[in-house]
Amino acid sequence: MEDIKKYQKAEKIKKQREDLQTIPWYYDGLENLCNRIHPGKQLLRVTDIKQLSSDTKLFRFISANPNKQLAPFRAGQYIGLTVEINGARSSRPFSIVSSPNQLSYYELGVRIKEGGFVSPFIVNNLKVGDILEASEPLGNLYYNPLFHGKDLVFVAGGCGITPFISMLKDISERDIPLNIWLIFGCLTEKDILFREELEDIQERRPNIHVRYILSEPDVDWKGECGFISRDKILKEVGTIEKKYFYVVGNRAMYEYVKEELSHLGIPQHRIYFEAFGVPDDVTKVIGWPSDLDSSNKFQITLEYRQYSQKEKIKFEAMCTEPLLNSLERALKSKITIENACRSGECALCRTKMISGKVFVPPEVTVREVDKSFGFIHPCVSYPLADIHLDLTLT
Repeated sequence: MEDIKKYQKAEKIKKQREDLQTIPWYYDGLENLCNRIHPGKQLLRVTDIKQLSSDTKLFRFISANPNKQLAPFRAGQYIGLTVEINGARSSRPFSIVSSPNQLSYYELGVRIKEGGFVSPFIVNNLKVGDILEASEPLGNLYYNPLFHGKDLVFVAGGCGITPFISMLKDISERDIPLNIWLIFGCLTEKDILFREELEDIQERRPNIHVRYILSEPDVDWKGECGFISRDKILKEVGTIEKKYFYVVGNRAMYEYVKEELSHLGIPQHRIYFEAFGVPDDVTKVIGWPSDLDSSNKFQITLEYRQYSQKEKIKFEAMCTEPLLNSLERALKSKITIENACRSGECALCRTKMISGKVFVPPEVTVREVDKSFGFIHPCVSYPLADIHLDLTLT
C-alpha cells in the first residue's frame, strides 16, 4: 500500500512538471516590470469626488482591475482620460495631484474649460462607480536633480497648480533637501485651490515658501495683488541665481510670464513651460491666415482599417478646430486615434497626410522626421485646405 501511494505521488509530480510551460531562451526577465511601468492603457474606477471650487472638482480613481496595480509615475506627470460623449470618444490630459509615494489611487483636479467639450462633461456627469480608460503616466514636468539644481521656483496660474501639488507632496513626504518657492496666481481668494494642503506643507517644511497673487481680489484681501510680474518674482525669490523655473497655466499667462522672465535675464534652459495645449481662438495666433474664420470649412478624406478591411470616409471640418477633434466626432467609436497630451508634444497621434495644408501654432515643435515624411499631429493641426489623411500608414 505504501508503494502505491509513493507511485501515485510520483505520477502527480511528473504530471505537474509536464503541465508547466518551458521558459523560452529569449525570455526577458524584465518583461513584467516593463509592463507594470508602461501598461499603455489602464482602466480606472471613480471612488470619490470632492468639490474644490465652483467650477473645479477633485476625482479619485483606483484600478478597475483588482489584479492590476496602477502604473507608477513621477510627481508632475499626467494621464489622459478617455470619455464617450454622444458616441464620440475623446480624451484630455489631466495632471496627477496625488503623491507618487503611494499607488492605491490617482487624484486628478479637473476644472471646466469655457467652451470645452470634455472637461464640462467630466465635472458635470462623472459619478462614483464610473469606469474610464486612461493612458499610462506621461509628461516631462518633473524634477531632474542632474539639471534642475536645488533651488526651484514653481509659477502656477489657476488650475496649473495641480502638478505642483504632487511635486510638493513628494518633496515634503520624503523630506528632500530642496528650496522651493511657489508663486500661485488666481483671480479671487475663492479660486485658490488646495489652500489647506499648501499651508500645511509650508508650515511643516521651512524650505517651502508659498505666495498667492490675486488679479481680482476682494477689498479685504491683505496679500499680493495684480499679475506675476518680474518685480513680484524678485520680491519672493530674492535672486535668480542658480534657480530653475517651472511654469504651468493658461496660454495668456505663459506669454506674460515668459516676457517677465526674459526681462529678468533668466536663460531659456533654466525655464520649463508645461505643454501649451490648443489656443482658445486660433485666429488670434501669429501666422494665422487673415482671410479665414470659423465659417470656413474644408473636406477631410480619411482612410483607415476596421476588422482588417480598408475603409474611407469624407466629412467637413471647421478650420478653427483641431483636426483631431473633428476626426473623433466623424469616427465616433469605430477606431481610436492614440493621443495623450493634445499639445503636439507626445506625438502619439502622428498621422500621415497624403495631401492638403494645415496650420500649426508656432510654439509647437514637430519632429523633423515627421515633417520629412509628411506626418502631422492632428491634435494641434488646423485645416487650411481639403485634407487627405491615411491612418493605415501610421
